Amino acid sequence: MHRTAGYSESWQLTRLIEQLRERLGAETAVNVLPGHQLEEVLSRLVVRNQRLRVLQRLTRTGGTNEHIEAMRNALEQLDAQLLQELPELLERLSARH
Repeated sequence: MHRTAGYSESWQLTRLIEQLRERLGAETAVNVLPGHQLEEVLSRLVVRNQRLRVLQRLTRTGGTNEHIEAMRNALEQLDAQLLQELPELLERLSARH
């Protein structure tokens, strides 16, 4: 999914986030995972959403290329971390059924 300022959101990451939402809605993940692990991933997802909104705002309001590039790079790094962490988290959620 192409976003603003040359940022392309990973379809794989979008799919993993949706799977996490479904699993969290279907069970009490607090009871199946260490609280800190789930909290860390959820915090990263919140930060990711905030950075995406900032990137969109910078693009709409004519932010400097330097700021837009820095935000895009930070967002892409966070996406890469989440792409590594979410599959393991989802696997642990599935294994505890």
